[in-house]
Amino acid sequence: MFNKEKTKVINLGCRLNFFESEVINGILSDKKHEKKIVVNTCAVTNNAVQKSLQEVRKLAKYYPDKEIIVTGCASQLEKGLFKNLKNVSRIIDNKYKTVPDAYEFENSLVGKKYEFPELANTESKRTRATIQIQQGCNHRCTFCIIPYGRGDSLSLPVGEVSRRVENVLKNGFKEVIFTGVDLTSYGEDLPGKPKLGNLLRRIFKLHPNLSRLRLSSIDPAEIDNDLIELMRFEKKLMPHIHLSVQSGDNLILKRMKRRHDRETVIKICQDLKSHRKDITFGADLIVGFPTETDSNFQNTLDLVSQCKFNNVHFFPFSARNKTPAAKMPQVLNSVIKSRIKTAKNFTNRLIKEGAKKNIGKIIEVLYETKNLSYTNNFYKVTIDSKNKKVEKMNGQIIKVKLKSFTNGKFFAEA
Repeated sequence: MFNKEKTKVINLGCRLNFFESEVINGILSDKKHEKKIVVNTCAVTNNAVQKSLQEVRKLAKYYPDKEIIVTGCASQLEKGLFKNLKNVSRIIDNKYKTVPDAYEFENSLVGKKYEFPELANTESKRTRATIQIQQGCNHRCTFCIIPYGRGDSLSLPVGEVSRRVENVLKNGFKEVIFTGVDLTSYGEDLPGKPKLGNLLRRIFKLHPNLSRLRLSSIDPAEIDNDLIELMRFEKKLMPHIHLSVQSGDNLILKRMKRRHDRETVIKICQDLKSHRKDITFGADLIVGFPTETDSNFQNTLDLVSQCKFNNVHFFPFSARNKTPAAKMPQVLNSVIKSRIKTAKNFTNRLIKEGAKKNIGKIIEVLYETKNLSYTNNFYKVTIDSKNKKVEKMNGQIIKVKLKSFTNGKFFAEA
């Protein structure tokens, strides 16, 4: 349950929401906000909306003396569901939720343009620094409600990205993560329309001391030539690529209004693997999209197998009002649940088989905690060490020997 001393922000949803919640937490650290709690909601599925509502109700029960402020995609799209809940003082528009004034003067934000949030490094206990370089989405996949909660694509200018990278490096961070809603659409709204790959080349040139960079998630249909070359050969770009795939079946992808096919995903993975033997891939996959048959579902499992994904997020399809997919023939919930279970068991077995090939290897790890750190290619790892100095090396690169793999995690010795 909640920690009554520490609870300031309840975060729900995506990686970007998590980053924004850290920014909001920094804003609320000011004493004048000590009576406020923020719920940063998610709307990716109907279940996510319901969970957001439940969290607000719990807060009202456990913190009757607190002012509850609600923001995020669910409250942006379903204001009516949140505005009359007990102790909710107001709902903050998604584009203003990381603006300090939003938590003081509600009417001071009228007409204000969106500003990319920046995390004050002294407020983060994390060993990686996240920089949001993009917001919103110009595409309209038939299942997705998020563009209506986030708006159209916006990009942080190259010069400002560079300034923020320099700032986090000065603060001692060893690794930087670029994040956004649709990261590979970066630059479409900027002069000259620089692509994501072009941005990365410029950042690596401007900051030779940047040794580790990760990308949160990329669209297979938007990978530009510079980006593919960097993923092949640039060692500073960490060897794990998370792809927004959604399905492994071409008919389902077409009905989703995605702009890639399964062959494109397979080709990307095979090409990169031929150049970087240690590279791994992650994927977001929807199970039970309308009209999905057993054969369509099997094609998704086959894609997982061919690409050897080691980090998969399976989402049960959830029909969202006002989306085209909500009007398509739906798959029974019981079938979706069964397929989710099958998909997770199948994928976990493949991940375990792939991971065991690395047992005995000595690798580099960005040390976060002994219970949870990550390998360069994004396997979870627990680190056992008799050397007490290791536990004080938070944020440092250390070498460990992989001893075993259980329950989706490596156990290693430093």
